[in-house]
Amino acid sequence: MKFSTILTSLLLLFFICPESFAQVSTTPANVSCPEAAQYYSKDSINIVTFGASTVEGVQGLGFQNALKNNFLQCYQNKVVDITNFGIGGQTTSQGLLRIDNAIKDRTGFIVIDMGINDALAIVNGRGSVAETEANMRSLLNSSVAQKLVPIICTLQFVDDRNNPTLVKANATIRALNTVYRRLASEYKIYLADINAAIRRDFSLYQDPYHPNARGYRLISYVIFDTINKAIFDRFLKFVVSQNYPNPASSQTFLDIVLPETDKINIQVFDLMGRLVKTVVNEYLNTGKHTLEINTTTFVPGIYFFKITSDSGQYNTAKKFIVAR
Repeated sequence: MKFSTILTSLLLLFFICPESFAQVSTTPANVSCPEAAQYYSKDSINIVTFGASTVEGVQGLGFQNALKNNFLQCYQNKVVDITNFGIGGQTTSQGLLRIDNAIKDRTGFIVIDMGINDALAIVNGRGSVAETEANMRSLLNSSVAQKLVPIICTLQFVDDRNNPTLVKANATIRALNTVYRRLASEYKIYLADINAAIRRDFSLYQDPYHPNARGYRLISYVIFDTINKAIFDRFLKFVVSQNYPNPASSQTFLDIVLPETDKINIQVFDLMGRLVKTVVNEYLNTGKHTLEINTTTFVPGIYFFKITSDSGQYNTAKKFIVAR
């Protein structure tokens, strides 16, 4: 087929069905789902997003919709509620005046992304890094008092390539990010390191201050990953899988998911209630553990796993079969 004929066919297809081209060029890849999504202990994921213009959204763009879609894709049959409490142009001092209303009666997580306007004000002689730190402490204290799980975001750089004033603003942003990292460590909370993800890639910007669509999607990934880390640390449910393979021959495996560190005792009993094997009797940390059980010495028949914890919080039993 001649090139001119191919080109004519493509142009005809574009005019008849242009949405086909749009879908190919704009549909993002599916998010990679964390293992924590399988073991989340709550029925819903509730997130307050709090800050200035990056949170509010600019020119019809924002990260909340992408963030919600990430959770809906990975956390099946969970209600996902994300509220937007971003107001463009505000500093952390102004944020303090409205934080209580934003978090009243809320549960779950709060994502705080605020401070670029503080940096711009500091460059112009208003405020200080110390004042912003005090304000951020107050925002965090209010969030913790409401029993929310805070996620503090580092600040993306502003595009200073043709603006000496913004060079100074970026120096202040570096200082604020150092403070934010220290606060995350001090409060033992979670840091969404947006600055480390975006770096100085200004192709992710729509203007000197705000992300474009690609930049916002990257932010949604950073926040998604950070909240997943919090879920893994704090909100897993206790799960003991059925062993596999079942029936077992010479070996079988058992998965156990722990919401917190505990001493776990797993024993195997036969139908007469006689102890056959102690699989584990030691402390296991939070998360998923896969245990291998050698069954070569087991007489074919029916057995039971009995799982208990020193804290008394976790107890269950599983039946399985050994066959040759």
